[in-house]
Amino acid sequence: MTRFTNPLTMQEILIQIGAIYLAGITGLYKGVPVGIALQADPLIIAGFTALGNITTVFILFFSGESFKKWLFKKMGEKKLEGKKKKFTHLMDRYGTMGLGLIVSGTLGPIPAVLIGMAVVKDTRRLMIFLVIGIILWSAGLTAVGVLGIDLIRQFFN
Repeated sequence: MTRFTNPLTMQEILIQIGAIYLAGITGLYKGVPVGIALQADPLIIAGFTALGNITTVFILFFSGESFKKWLFKKMGEKKLEGKKKKFTHLMDRYGTMGLGLIVSGTLGPIPAVLIGMAVVKDTRRLMIFLVIGIILWSAGLTAVGVLGIDLIRQFFN
């Protein structure tokens, strides 16, 4: 079963890439649905959702302390404190590697970086595993979304 009836122009592909990347900057669970709604190629969806998330992670990682404090206040300290408890529990149980792989998809990359920099001592190692986790979660969510939509289409046709 082919996904597309008409080949896309380069301009349409660039619009898809831009929209998916911008949605990916705001969150993992936003980039994938945007890509699916635009009927983009699964590799484009997974790649540019991950790239948008990774961009956010690196901006937060390299930003100054005043920006991080402002973002903490904007996101709500009570909300982040609840996530910090989950984060600390996961850190104690799975270590930095497990934390980076799990938290990047469950709590999201923004809280993961902010809380991770406060809790984890080796932030470089956490960043490596957050990036790997973002890539894996993007690929997994894209596969589930695209295959799920195709399955629904086959069921109703």
